[in-house]
Amino acid sequence: MDDIKASAAKHHEDAAHHYEAIAKMHHEAAKQCASGNFEKAEHLAVAAAEADTAANRHTMEALDIYRHHAEVIAERKAAAAAEEAARIAKHQAKVAVHK
Repeated sequence: MDDIKASAAKHHEDAAHHYEAIAKMHHEAAKQCASGNFEKAEHLAVAAAEADTAANRHTMEALDIYRHHAEVIAERKAAAAAEEAARIAKHQAKVAVHK
């Protein structure tokens, strides 16, 4: 469980760092554009788009961790329910034999 928490938290932190950098790049691109330096603004916009892709990848990896964790929990619950159903059926069979 701690591995899941640490791994997902790391992906969120990485995504957040990318988004912070993206915001700075867009602010700088706006300044460069306003100054007429379109080449620099374009370069910053491309870099921001690439960072956005990386941030989204981290977000999706965190979501994959959550989905996998939910699947494991669901499997455990299903196994426990099956065991309980088998226990009840066994008990009912014993009761039926002794009647």
